[in-house]
Amino acid sequence: MQQIKELYRNNYIGEDVIREMSYSGGEWIKTIENIPNSVQNNQTSGKAVVLGNGPSRTELHPELFNLLKNHKGGLLASAAVQTYGCNAIVRDFIPDFVVANDELAAELVNKGYCDQTIIYGTAQMVLAYPGKFYYVPQNPNWNMGAIAAYLACFDGHKTVYLMGHDLHSGHDEYHMNVYTDTNGYPKTKSKTTEPYFELSLKNVMNLYDKVDFVRVSPTKNYYMPDSWKYQLNLRQITFREFVIEVDLG
Repeated sequence: MQQIKELYRNNYIGEDVIREMSYSGGEWIKTIENIPNSVQNNQTSGKAVVLGNGPSRTELHPELFNLLKNHKGGLLASAAVQTYGCNAIVRDFIPDFVVANDELAAELVNKGYCDQTIIYGTAQMVLAYPGKFYYVPQNPNWNMGAIAAYLACFDGHKTVYLMGHDLHSGHDEYHMNVYTDTNGYPKTKSKTTEPYFELSLKNVMNLYDKVDFVRVSPTKNYYMPDSWKYQLNLRQITFREFVIEVDLG
């Protein structure tokens, strides 16, 4: 598991990345390019919703996206939540921030999604599509849902609500995603990679141990992997409880 540092937007100035490497005279020569911090996030409430693409997301509420889009956040938006999403979620909803992988890059650019919101990608995506993608600080090689949660913490949010961050209940060995069988996603019978997601998200929770992670699930006792059950900064609530906590209704 790749290890990163506990960093925050307010003291991040950017970093150097390797643009290319060439071999000459018996040694490798690196071409370095600096990618500065080009995102300013003046969030107000310290609360973020990180939308995964697991099937449970569609079970929470039929008007979930409209409720999040129209959330007023009280007086002067002091309680407004910011939204973070992954990959193809933009086909249905445009979060405030999106994290994407290389497989979706061309679709996101060609369909104009990069002009509608801030989309984070790898260093390769940033360099290949100038002006379209934003670099993920420290470039962690994790599952997109875990990276989205990491970015919410990186931006300084103190409470991070997780929706659609599903894991198998122990009997299904195949990929689970609302966008399965579409461009950039595995086929229905593809073997799951969710054990790695389980580990990578736990890594985020351990790194940002002062953040309150809240998994919003269809039921109070919705399946949770054993490795998360004793995570001191993780709790699980229902959608109705979430509505009350953030004054969503």
